[in-house]
Amino acid sequence: MSPITITLIVLAAMIALFIAEPFPIAVTAIGASIVLAYTGIIETKDIFSGYNSTTIVLLAGMMVIGSSLFHTGITDMIGEKMVKLTGKNERNIILVTLIVSCLLSSICSNIGVMTAMAPLVTAMCISAGFGPSKSLLALLFGAQFGGFVTLVGVGSNASAANAMADLGLTPFGFFSITPFGLGVCVLGTLYFTFIGSKLIPDTGYVPEFAKTEKKELNKTKATIAAVTMAAVLVVIAANFKAVPMHIAAVIGALVIVGTKCMTLQDAIKAIDWNCMILVGSLTAISTGVKNSGTGDAVAQIILNLLGEHPSTFMITTLIFFASAFLTQVMSNIPTILLFMPIGVSVAQQIGVSPYPIAMIITLAGAASYATPFAAPQNMMTVGWTQYKFIDFMKIGLPMLFITYLVVLLVTPICMPY
Repeated sequence: MSPITITLIVLAAMIALFIAEPFPIAVTAIGASIVLAYTGIIETKDIFSGYNSTTIVLLAGMMVIGSSLFHTGITDMIGEKMVKLTGKNERNIILVTLIVSCLLSSICSNIGVMTAMAPLVTAMCISAGFGPSKSLLALLFGAQFGGFVTLVGVGSNASAANAMADLGLTPFGFFSITPFGLGVCVLGTLYFTFIGSKLIPDTGYVPEFAKTEKKELNKTKATIAAVTMAAVLVVIAANFKAVPMHIAAVIGALVIVGTKCMTLQDAIKAIDWNCMILVGSLTAISTGVKNSGTGDAVAQIILNLLGEHPSTFMITTLIFFASAFLTQVMSNIPTILLFMPIGVSVAQQIGVSPYPIAMIITLAGAASYATPFAAPQNMMTVGWTQYKFIDFMKIGLPMLFITYLVVLLVTPICMPY
């Protein structure tokens, strides 16, 4: 049996188990990684390689800092004040969450934005008297939308620019992606607020970082927690090479525990280990899809379907949906790095500009909406909300088509072939 066939069988079985959920998602994800290893698709050392990553360190640090806002009583105060502005209206809180996360994630790491905002969003929902799951999923989508606004909004944008340079193209500028990103932000925010949020249930789950007894406001400790969070966000936004995001998060967590805003035991409890297991398992699955040649096979199918004289509509449609499909199972950066040289080659063969194709690949490759394992931040949100695979599909597939519509409408105007 070929590696591609084995990988597709494992993926199909994993998706079926995710939908039916006879076992916890973490068990299925790790089990799939083990099967990929013992069928020769990945090496056994790759099964748990995802846990030895800066993303895991970043998440742990930011979870401690976020939880400190609950332990010092500041989130309750902020949540109550914000609810006075939004009212006890879930739709208003979802809308505010989407707008703020869009704005912040256009200049900051979306994982950083999400881990910073999650405690505040959760506190707002608790103060308003309903579960935070829908609003936390809105936080994920808003952070993904905002990642399309500037070149630094999400790591895959910069990876796409680097891949273009390697292929001899002038990389996209800081705001080249902005017209597309604004379209995604506006239409995506309207969709999630008025339609998407109605397609999913309120799971009633409260994240681990918020499972603490209601604390009286301690002004000194609250100030330390708030300043620490703000300082870490500034460092993340500034993207200092000397202080990477995960180091900044760990330093922030050390400040929180060192100043006794939280005890060490409380800090350990604040880390959502289910979330960490899910995020860590993503790497092995992505590696398996890449190693097996499944991505290359998809790319070859595209070339065969395009033929010698395809229309620009056909190019846009096939490139977009092939990239968008693959990123749901392989993660965004590997998908973009795989498709970029293929897209440029297609452009050269049919005599059109490679830049709109490169932009389509950049956007579709980061449109990781429709599965829990499409990106680390999706897995993180599963841990916070307990949403199922089918919930992601119900709300994510329409968003894929909305992103495609934006690409289809904006490309001829801002980046014609």
